[in-house]
Amino acid sequence: MDPKVQLLSFAKEIAVKAGNLTRDYFRKEYDIRSKIDESPVTTADLQAESLLRSLIEEAFPHHSIIGEEGGEKNSVNEVEKGPHFTWVLDPIDGTKSFIKGIPLYTTLVAVLQDGVPIVGVIYNPILEELTSAALGFGTEYNGSPVRVSDCEELSKAWFQVTDPTSLLSRHPRGGAELMTKVGHTRTWADGHAYAMLARGEADIVIDPIMNLWDIACLQPIIREAGGTFTDIHGLPDLGTSAIATNGKFHDQVVAFFSS
Repeated sequence: MDPKVQLLSFAKEIAVKAGNLTRDYFRKEYDIRSKIDESPVTTADLQAESLLRSLIEEAFPHHSIIGEEGGEKNSVNEVEKGPHFTWVLDPIDGTKSFIKGIPLYTTLVAVLQDGVPIVGVIYNPILEELTSAALGFGTEYNGSPVRVSDCEELSKAWFQVTDPTSLLSRHPRGGAELMTKVGHTRTWADGHAYAMLARGEADIVIDPIMNLWDIACLQPIIREAGGTFTDIHGLPDLGTSAIATNGKFHDQVVAFFSS
């Protein structure tokens, strides 16, 4: 079996387990506190990441782990020579939505091989939607292959952005111009939006600021579904922003933010 297939299978399994744990807290009472960056973190975030880490450490003790809530655990593979694997975790992508009882948050799991994303999983535990990919094996939604849309006209495109205020404050001219050129703009956001794009249900998704745990799983999912994934400047490597499209007008979208 290809190692990526094994890693993908395990990533899907633990994403579902952790996501379902968060579901036990959804629309219930739990502790909420603010982190240093003033973003919220809940009991569900912490418990779900703790579960993810324990499962990974048991199955792959020589792999590294980077998580939004638990930081970085570096491991050097002294047993087997070869590539180094790092798991990147976001137990609740869309914590603000989770807190407000909006059922569009997701659990994100990625695997990097020598720094390159090779596996990505987006799981929505409330809608029970599992979107996943491994490099070379395509993208699946609940076990069935999916592809990006075939929309070719920007004027008919469906555009989604996590936080339009953030986009417009950082890129006022480009953001506003894009919104006037597309057919539809909505804020069904975070990882859920990228899963929709991979399944052909959206055509453009943009986030002007992201962390590694937000972005690592998205690249293989979008690319294996036939889409294009870069940062907001059009660079293909993982950065601190994201533009994902069905590939039909990616350069045109990037151009809005090039000046």
